[in-house]
Amino acid sequence: MDRHLLDTINQTTDFIENHLLEDLNLDHVSEHVNISKFHLLRIWKGATSTGIMEYVRRRRIALSLGDLMNDGSTIDFIASKYSFGCDRTFSRVFTDEFNISPAKWRRNPTPLQILDRYNADFLHRAGDGLVFFRSITVMPVFSIAGFPYEVDVEDNHLNQTSNRLGVDFFYNGRPRLINPVNRDVYIGLTVVPEPFLGSTLYQPSLQIDKTSIIPPDMTVRTVKPHKYGVFTYMGPHRPEEISSKTLAAIWKHVFEEWMPTIQFNLKEQFHFEFINYARCNKVYCECDLYYPICEV
Repeated sequence: MDRHLLDTINQTTDFIENHLLEDLNLDHVSEHVNISKFHLLRIWKGATSTGIMEYVRRRRIALSLGDLMNDGSTIDFIASKYSFGCDRTFSRVFTDEFNISPAKWRRNPTPLQILDRYNADFLHRAGDGLVFFRSITVMPVFSIAGFPYEVDVEDNHLNQTSNRLGVDFFYNGRPRLINPVNRDVYIGLTVVPEPFLGSTLYQPSLQIDKTSIIPPDMTVRTVKPHKYGVFTYMGPHRPEEISSKTLAAIWKHVFEEWMPTIQFNLKEQFHFEFINYARCNKVYCECDLYYPICEV
């Protein structure tokens, strides 16, 4: 496996955590890990769902709690120690984070949820990339338009049929949709029929709304509100190279480790890929996979 992504995340975390009490900016961090700050931002945001400087700010606020509880220093001194400049800025940022001022919390400490040091052990290797559980997410009803295909599971494994259909739709079918919700976001829906006879339905799509103009040969499908488990794949390659082989490690993790711990209540078996091309480039991609748990 190319360890570039994992090494970058670990080096970035170590550098930030070791220099939280010093002057830090994005240029300092990117120079230390020896990649461009724009590429570093993509990787870090993909893994942690926070910006780098947001992470720095929230980690400093988390560490300041120990000073507020156990140190007799003034709030102005603590603000300076953690590079907030003055007590007014520190109080504003603290209140934004915890919905209480540092002075009030100091007088009456209560439990607070903090951003702890990022732990890359939650990342699992998947081919040349990384995969991790991102969140439990509730999504409202949404509609997609695209071309549904019956895909034989064995053929897909051998010939990457779904990948070819998805790439073809993105470059040839997608331009025909007028005014989709987001032209850069690809949604690949997989529906598993009951009974399962070796084939699934795969629909490469874009999300649409009432203002969208849909070609008559495309199929519209509405997905009801559901609660989902969301997993993210990060890879050091173009999004067009995502395939069943790429995602095999994700599916293994989902089906063998995650699903046995979840109580499902579904009328239909399906899942979908969500790829925002605006977050990707020739050497980096993200793919979110949504697995429904129950209708809401």
